[in-house]
Amino acid sequence: MEQRKKIGFIGLFLVTAIATTVIFQNCSKVNYNVNSRDNVTPHGQVTRILNIQPTVSTENSDMKVLFVVDDSYTMSQSQVRLSNALDSLMNLLFRRNVEFKIVSTSGVPDNQIDYQIDSKYYTANNNVEIPPSQLPSYSNYFIDKIVTNKPSGRHNKFASYKNYNQTQFNNVKNQVKAAILNVGVNGSDNEEGFCAALRQLFDPNSNSFFKTGDKAAIIFLTDEDDDSRFNTCVSRYRQQVSTQPVVYYNYLEMRATLTLEYEVVRDGISAWYPVTWGVGLPNGQNFNAGQTCHVSDLSIAQQIIISRGYNIRNISYCVYEATPSTRYGADLGDNGSNPNLNLCSSPLVYQGITYANLYSLITASNLSAVAGSCEKIVQPSNTIVNTGVFTSVIDSDPATTFAQDLEGALVSKSNELFGSGFIHAHIIRKSNDQCALQTGQSYGVKYEQLASRLPQNSVVESLCENDFSQVLSQVSQFIITQVDNSYVIPGLNEGEIILSVAVKRQGQTIALNSSQYEIVGHTINMINFTLLAEDILEISIGM
Repeated sequence: MEQRKKIGFIGLFLVTAIATTVIFQNCSKVNYNVNSRDNVTPHGQVTRILNIQPTVSTENSDMKVLFVVDDSYTMSQSQVRLSNALDSLMNLLFRRNVEFKIVSTSGVPDNQIDYQIDSKYYTANNNVEIPPSQLPSYSNYFIDKIVTNKPSGRHNKFASYKNYNQTQFNNVKNQVKAAILNVGVNGSDNEEGFCAALRQLFDPNSNSFFKTGDKAAIIFLTDEDDDSRFNTCVSRYRQQVSTQPVVYYNYLEMRATLTLEYEVVRDGISAWYPVTWGVGLPNGQNFNAGQTCHVSDLSIAQQIIISRGYNIRNISYCVYEATPSTRYGADLGDNGSNPNLNLCSSPLVYQGITYANLYSLITASNLSAVAGSCEKIVQPSNTIVNTGVFTSVIDSDPATTFAQDLEGALVSKSNELFGSGFIHAHIIRKSNDQCALQTGQSYGVKYEQLASRLPQNSVVESLCENDFSQVLSQVSQFIITQVDNSYVIPGLNEGEIILSVAVKRQGQTIALNSSQYEIVGHTINMINFTLLAEDILEISIGM
């Protein structure tokens, strides 16, 4: 276990932008182009041709509807309105394959209804796993908390299928309505709607709610803005127990925060991806928090990103930020045994080199700290302390993980799993609402920003409306249209890929291009081409 730099805060996980060391990180490949939505390989050896008549014999995609419901004390009336309006969503889905899931906006560790948190224990000196029965023998050890989605959570699986009769369908509908009301209003006051959705989208387990090729709707219901944070939206995090006091040093790091596009190459296809990127600065002579970056610091920030192997373009703005950061005292030589030691002002030895104080070490690391911001924090002995070591929920998407961009991860993963066949519905307090904000409410600015990034795949409705039927009907009609234009390809073997798609019509073969269809998993989505009743899809399959 690398102890070089632990980044965190007591009770929180505060991350230091581009210089972050993330333990447990395992960046896996993302096999999708988030911009073009086209993962069809244009080259390769055709091994077989598959002909199907989609209007007769082909299976369509399944539908999934995820409700992310605010469970804070102000939400009772809004939950009732959502439950009352569900007929407009669900009635249109009768005799179709559709599943429903409900989670709240409360995050980890408060929410152990939607999530399961398991523990593993490790020695502090050599990171060897300890059986729980032997913990009393150790005075200093780590606790790894592993967070997974509960398959059922607040309810058993809600699903309606093609062969359901009206009575069976009505039973499912009533269960969903009741489950929304049962979310309750006793949850956290910090609403983590984005993270709740990401936990479902990035679920790596075989029993995950969403599957590649589904047609999906994510419906957010909240009267507060999103408070999800990269460093608390985690699938794994580490705590420490010690008989000695645990020391941390907090300070404000000087950063330049840039909005730009950077190049992502996936499966040989290049795309440019928009992000907001924080870069720790190696000097601070021009630093003034909230002000536009000086041209020299903008140039430095650009070079830091480029030096890490990224191609960037279209920098739209750069501002200075003072961002909280934390160093683990034991890594710096302060294990808590000397209560009079304070490395904010005292010399320290790090990796065999002596520094005048923590500020000098930070400067030597090509970063900068705000003068006077260093503070020593001591946690009492025999308590559980968060170390700041964690794995992000979005870890499998290296691009958005590196940029710490949860909003971008929602966009990217939705595209990866569903292609164009998804919709995000935001029932929120809109910025231009005429009705006044009540105590405990705030405008859903981040939800509106997310919707603006998905103009073809989002709808926004005001919580001030007495009836949510119209927006729920829009959601239902959207995913039905997507399903009716999707065709599951039967019999694809391991390693086989789609090389091309054509349509046979009245003795002619029409070769389709990537603007007319997309492939998501084993599913073809027609996006700019209408099939006729007698058309046959000719699918070229290769390796």
